[in-house]
Amino acid sequence: MSYHHNIHSAVSKGEITLSTVLNQANLTYGMTTQERIILKSTLPDFIWRQKKKAVYLDGIQVHNKAHVEQRDEEIDQLMEKNGWQTLCIRYTPPLTREETQKIVEQIREFIGEPL
Repeated sequence: MSYHHNIHSAVSKGEITLSTVLNQANLTYGMTTQERIILKSTLPDFIWRQKKKAVYLDGIQVHNKAHVEQRDEEIDQLMEKNGWQTLCIRYTPPLTREETQKIVEQIREFIGEPL
């Protein structure tokens, strides 16, 4: 079985909501979504390629399992080894407006964008 078995390309409602709010906050310049990187072994939700920064928005219903957490840690290490910085944001769906704003501020700080 190939690595594609473990990589989903389905976009969650949380990712759609966050993408919309990031756009409204003018934080999408240079951003791509759902783009496989690092030997096609990982699929970050939001990428700023020029800055080598990737954000994962992970619902805890999937990402609180031991085998998934271990895989996530391995991906973080692989990304770091290849010069990328990652931000993993765990959340409980559905995203509230308040949670979304907090996440946007985390991302703004992470990618180094001023207010």
